[in-house]
Amino acid sequence: MKRRVPALILLMIMLALAACSSSSRTGRAGRLITDYTGRNVIIPDTVLSVIALKSGTMRLLAYMGVTDRVSHIEGSEQRRNVPYLFANPYLRGLPVIGAGNNYDTELLADAGSDLIIATFMSTQEADRLQRLTGKPVILLDYGDLGKKRDALYNTLTILGEIFGLPERADSIISYFETTIDECVSRASRASEPQRTAYVGGVAYNGAHGLTSTEPDYPPFNILSVKNVADEPQLRSDRSEPGHVVLFIDQEQLIEWDPDVIFLDAAGRQIWQEEITPGVVSNSLSAFRAGEIYTVLPYNWNTTNYENILCNVWYIGSVLLPSSFGDVDVTEKCREIYRFFYGTDIYDQVYDYYRPFERPGKTARE
Repeated sequence: MKRRVPALILLMIMLALAACSSSSRTGRAGRLITDYTGRNVIIPDTVLSVIALKSGTMRLLAYMGVTDRVSHIEGSEQRRNVPYLFANPYLRGLPVIGAGNNYDTELLADAGSDLIIATFMSTQEADRLQRLTGKPVILLDYGDLGKKRDALYNTLTILGEIFGLPERADSIISYFETTIDECVSRASRASEPQRTAYVGGVAYNGAHGLTSTEPDYPPFNILSVKNVADEPQLRSDRSEPGHVVLFIDQEQLIEWDPDVIFLDAAGRQIWQEEITPGVVSNSLSAFRAGEIYTVLPYNWNTTNYENILCNVWYIGSVLLPSSFGDVDVTEKCREIYRFFYGTDIYDQVYDYYRPFERPGKTARE
C-alpha cells in the first residue's frame, strides 16, 4: 500500500502537467454548449475558426457576422449565387473540405479549425464526425418562419452563445418579429377584395419550373393571401403544415386558375419556356390579365429568410396597394440586406435574378 501511494501521486502530477500543457498550447479552456438535439458539446472558450456544413449553415453565420472566422468551405459554395456569397465573396477562395455538398472526413480532421457547425445532420452522423475528426460538432435546427419559428430563434440564440454575440442574435430575432408584425398589421388594414395566388418555380434540389410550388409559402401566410396550393390532401402530413415543395400537374394549375401568379427567379430558365404562348398560359386567367410577377428565390440552398422578407414587401405592394402603396420596395430590400449582411447587395442580387418584374417588362422601366 505504501508503495502504491507515490505511484498514484506521480500519476496525478503527470495528468495535471498534461492538462496545463494542453491549456498553454491552445490558450483556451473549454465550455459546454447544448445543441438543438440536446447533445452536450465542449467547445473552446473563444471560437476563432469554424467550418459550416450542410444547407443554410453558412447563411446563418453570415447573419451573425462571423464569416471572417470560417476557415474552409464545401465545394458547392464556390459555385452558388446567393446573397451571403454576394456579400462575402472571399468565402469562395477558402480551402474546400470536399466535393459538392459532400465533406471529406480526412480533410476535416486536418483542417486547423476549432469547431464544426451543421444543419440537417443526424445525431449519429454528428457523433461519428466528432469522433473521426477530433473536433466538436454542434447541430442546429434551421427552423422556418411558420410553426418552427421558435426553433430558428433558438438556433440564433445558440450561435450568439457560441460566438459571444448574444446582442446580435437578439437583434436578428427582433428584426424578424418587427417586420412580420408590421406586414401582418398592414395586411389586416387592406381594403382590396381577396384574390387567390400561386407561386411557381420553387427550387428543390435544383431549379424547377411552373408546377413546382409551396403550399405554406411564407409571404402568403404572413399577408393572409389565399394560396390555391394550400390544400390538406396535398400534404404528406395533412395535420401539420410546414415547409414542403410540391410538384403538381399542369392540369391541376389550370383547375385552380389563380388570380395572380408569382414566379420564383430560381427557376427562370425553366419557367421562361413554359410561359410562352401555349395551352397552359392560354388557359390561365392570370396570364391573360398580365398578373404574372417574379420574386426572389425562396428555397435556394434551403430557405432564404432575407429574401422572404423582401418578397413579403413586394407581394404586399402588388396585392394590397391600399396598405403597402407607400412602400418603396427597392429601399426595403436594401435595408434588409444591409441589416443581415452589413452591406447593400441589392444591385448585385437584382442584376443576377431580375426579381420584381412582369415578364417582358422590368420594374425599372
